[in-house]
Amino acid sequence: MSTTDTIDAEATVVEPATPDPVLISDVVRSDRLMLANDTVKNHVIAATGVSLIPVPGVDLAAVMGIQLDMARCLSKIYDVPFKEKLVRSLLTSLVASAGVAAALAGLASLAKAVPVLGTISGAAAMSATAAAVTYATGKVLTKHFEVGGTFDNFDPVKFKELFKEKVKEGAEVVKSVKTA
Repeated sequence: MSTTDTIDAEATVVEPATPDPVLISDVVRSDRLMLANDTVKNHVIAATGVSLIPVPGVDLAAVMGIQLDMARCLSKIYDVPFKEKLVRSLLTSLVASAGVAAALAGLASLAKAVPVLGTISGAAAMSATAAAVTYATGKVLTKHFEVGGTFDNFDPVKFKELFKEKVKEGAEVVKSVKTA
């Protein structure tokens, strides 16, 4: 090659594509929602387990304890102040607003008093009901917290229809897990 032979090429720098901006608030919201869903799922599993306690009434108290703990965990995720007495009464009102679900849980718990068959059928019914009601409670609280709600402005009557809908959804989730 002679010194007169030169390569005349322009170097082209290709800039990497810039992704669409992601708002920090969207990331935080997404992470919170994922944590909330995991919290609900874990508490549904726990409620299913404690509902198998063979002593009538003790199972109901244990499920209420699981739901209170779930509400406490959700309040931490959403940075909402937790007041146990207030939350206990709100959850009781919410579950009572569903009527049928509360009655089924009570009957399932009472059925455990009948030796053998009552204990077995009561445990199965209580397990499914506790899972569905806990699922619904968690989903309703999550929805309320997602829009900036707190326990101070939570109105169980306002969420009555959504709660009933989520109880049915929770029952379907339980059925799909049983058949899987």
